[in-house]
Amino acid sequence: MQKIRCDIEGLDCPHCAAKLEGLLADHEAFGAAHLNFALGTLTLEVADEADEERSVAVANEVARAFDENVSITLRD
Repeated sequence: MQKIRCDIEGLDCPHCAAKLEGLLADHEAFGAAHLNFALGTLTLEVADEADEERSVAVANEVARAFDENVSITLRD
């Protein structure tokens, strides 16, 4: 498994962040998801052969279905 580190914006509360973290962790594309509301960071665990940009795009699809104001970007 590889870890993809991202920035996340648009979440209003820690409760919503926990819900979104659960949705991402349950998605078949991810082995795990760890969202830090206070820092605005998200770490996704994906298969070694997974494409980072595609994984972030999938995470954005899940996040925007949850709340259209959420944006996830790949961290430099």
